[in-house]
Amino acid sequence: MFLSRRRFLQASVGLPGLALAGCRSADLQLLLPGNTVPAPILRRFQDRTQITVQLDRAAGLVDSSRLLLTEDPSRLPNLLGIGDAWLQSAIASGRLAPFNPNYWRHWTSLPQRWRQQLRRDRQGVPSEAGEIWAAPYRWGTTMIAFRRDRLTSPLQDWTDLWRPELRGQLILPDDPREVIGLTLKRLGWSYNQANLAEIPQLEPLLAALQQQVKLYSSRNYLQPLLLGDALAAVGWSADILAALRRDSRLAAVVPRSGTAIWLDLWVQPQGRVSEVFSDRWIDFGWAPTIATQFSQLGPAASPAILTAAAVAPVDANPLQIPPTAVLDKSELILPLPEAVRDRYLALWQTMRQG
Repeated sequence: MFLSRRRFLQASVGLPGLALAGCRSADLQLLLPGNTVPAPILRRFQDRTQITVQLDRAAGLVDSSRLLLTEDPSRLPNLLGIGDAWLQSAIASGRLAPFNPNYWRHWTSLPQRWRQQLRRDRQGVPSEAGEIWAAPYRWGTTMIAFRRDRLTSPLQDWTDLWRPELRGQLILPDDPREVIGLTLKRLGWSYNQANLAEIPQLEPLLAALQQQVKLYSSRNYLQPLLLGDALAAVGWSADILAALRRDSRLAAVVPRSGTAIWLDLWVQPQGRVSEVFSDRWIDFGWAPTIATQFSQLGPAASPAILTAAAVAPVDANPLQIPPTAVLDKSELILPLPEAVRDRYLALWQTMRQG
């Protein structure tokens, strides 16, 4: 299974000596990756509900996800934040307890296709008969950042990554699903395409893309761009939007032919279920006014911002909340059967060796 997607989104700035077996006197214990929930949202929840919250912070998504897979579940908090790329392995590990969405007033206001894709069987594969194992609390996209001061014209879509001026000047994620997926998207196919053999143009395009690459990185991919050692980088919106605020030489685009959507999720470990408090916290984040505030305070948006009830501000950043026409062409990266995963990996290795 590919678990590299967004695995290094956060720098290692977690609290030293994170004590998972700390005070249990609070009504609700949370383990939050980095600062992925704005502090005012947490304060407003406690003020409004009078529910006490114990908050521990992991350095990032990879840290909280690995804790879920390795730590004694009895020592874990009621809810952990993980990335959607880790969901299948978390479910298959048997360490999660499913949610009952009937306790969530705002569940049906989330995009239907996201709700469907979060319904999984016990192996973590999307299934109409499966249970709900995770609740999304924020989302974003894979996008392109570039040096506006050094390119002859702006980048607009995936096809621009093959422009001659980017030869040896492009940074791509160290992730086969993202890189092969964006190439599939350029050709009008899905990130989740099962039969790669029916796309004869794919391998030559990947070979040509390899010639553009300076570096593969899912961690420090923006630094070479800021230093002027590269002209463009493919990465994740939460990182890139934060960088845009700091450096006016950078610009970014959500490819208009569609892109990958990532979700950050709440999950609950076996034996740590606290339905009353956990469900209230999750549902609180989807309330229309809270969804709007969440999206204004951080670089990622609440999933409920896409509903009619939660109206995005008129000055909402289209890089954070892309137009409907782009979102309709975008998709979650979903688990693939083992034989298909092996084909992606073989194609990835061929590309990297070329």
